[in-house]
Amino acid sequence: MSDTDFALTIGYASDMGNAESIAVHLAEACRQAGLDTEAVELNTIEPTALSDVSHLVVVTSTWGDGELPDNGSLFWEALSADDAPALADLSFTVCGLGESTYPLFNNASKVIDARLDELGATRIADRQIYDEYIDGDAADWVADTVKLLEAARTATVGADETPAVTEHDPSVLQWERKHPFRTQILVNRLLTKPGSTKEVRHYELSLDGSDITYAAGDSVAVRPVNDPALVDAMLDHLGVSGDMVPDGFTKPLHELLSHREIRAPHRELRALVGARTTHAETKDVLLGLDPERLTEWLYGRDLLDLLEHAEVTVDELLEHLRPLAARDYSIASSPLAHPERLHLTVATVRYQMGGRERGGVASNYLNRAGGQEVEIHLRPNHTFRLPAPDVPIIMIGPGTGVAPFRAFLEERRVTGATGRNWLFFGDRNRATDFLYQEDLEGFVADGTLNRLDLAFSRDAGEKEYVQHKMADNAAELYAWLQDGARVYVCGDATAMAPDVDRALRAVVADGGGLDADAAHAYVNDLIRDHRYLRDVY
Repeated sequence: MSDTDFALTIGYASDMGNAESIAVHLAEACRQAGLDTEAVELNTIEPTALSDVSHLVVVTSTWGDGELPDNGSLFWEALSADDAPALADLSFTVCGLGESTYPLFNNASKVIDARLDELGATRIADRQIYDEYIDGDAADWVADTVKLLEAARTATVGADETPAVTEHDPSVLQWERKHPFRTQILVNRLLTKPGSTKEVRHYELSLDGSDITYAAGDSVAVRPVNDPALVDAMLDHLGVSGDMVPDGFTKPLHELLSHREIRAPHRELRALVGARTTHAETKDVLLGLDPERLTEWLYGRDLLDLLEHAEVTVDELLEHLRPLAARDYSIASSPLAHPERLHLTVATVRYQMGGRERGGVASNYLNRAGGQEVEIHLRPNHTFRLPAPDVPIIMIGPGTGVAPFRAFLEERRVTGATGRNWLFFGDRNRATDFLYQEDLEGFVADGTLNRLDLAFSRDAGEKEYVQHKMADNAAELYAWLQDGARVYVCGDATAMAPDVDRALRAVVADGGGLDADAAHAYVNDLIRDHRYLRDVY
């Protein structure tokens, strides 16, 4: 690349879609400013090819144990390698998304920023980080970054050589976070049986009149309302009436608290309580530098727990409380099978702590929302999609992770797809926790589902999980991979997803007779070719 060239690349690594959305919006804003670029997955960028780029913008969330999401993992592997190229001619900036309740908050953006600097690249702006990102938070960052890139291009190639501005497409999604669709819950059915240690429910939401078009593999964002009991308990603690309208607001306090994030205290409120509390241990935890200890201490606690450790005024609360974030759920239905409905599979979270009944914000909201309007908007997952009809698929979805695979199987049944389908499902007990048993057995009976392997961990003396079933069928699994099968994983990110990943790599090594390096390269190719896809949470 010559000294007079300006070449911009925007790369993202995204698991829930927020980082991708920011990158796409940045790319569109750049094109409006006459900067030729597009947003691409980080995995499509080879560090060796960055010598042909003058400017790089990275937008990434953090997944798992401080790692990059799957669509950025190969980029990081190459960038962090000992033989990564020097990047002295590259200018860059990094934007990161995360949640400060996790020990390795925003670690993915941190390590990429540090590594690019180590390789000799030059920052055009300090790393931007977001805690508990909400749609629209990055608008100012996008605008500022475009200005920096415009200035860089002018300095590089001169103002007279600016290309023509790309025509703007004024169309916007009809239903989004600021303009949700108001719908009704038509069905609320318990999936688990009496005696189960869990409560998993099947919901059906009306799409009548919405014109919402979703695809199997997409998610939907539900905008919950806080538990009225928790809101009332906070009002009692504060000693104020819920009917009071605080200065500067037009709504009563009860309504304001119903739509603010009080279940998971934001870091600004944690810092405020930590600075004011007289309780030594609480101060040490909230203001200390041990993220793992903070995560452990916060587990199960809500804002009311924090308020018991320090005096905070209503005005200070409202100043620091963020809007209540939507909760995303994988859609459990195919639009071809249910054109006017959208199905969800939700585990209702309930527990006792400190003498109070507590629970998940959205899961309990859905359960008590019968007869009320529920606000939703679509969260497309552009990668977690079915392949061509003749391509075989392997689905690994224990617990509520089965949701998108019910949608996949419905769609393949309706379309008459010829590709083989193999599902690994597991839970605690077959008698009480076999979610969608009739549906899954029906898919087997009519030939839609070619293989159904089940693992119920509490039924036998020795616990058995889906990864054990994968190991038991290593040779056949590898044969499916050799036939071009795609692997999909959905469910728990903390334990299940890493265990399944290790099992897949062992399957490749054992089934293919490969050593560790060759098996690793094989799985990397699966990721690069979008044949190993995960939707985990």
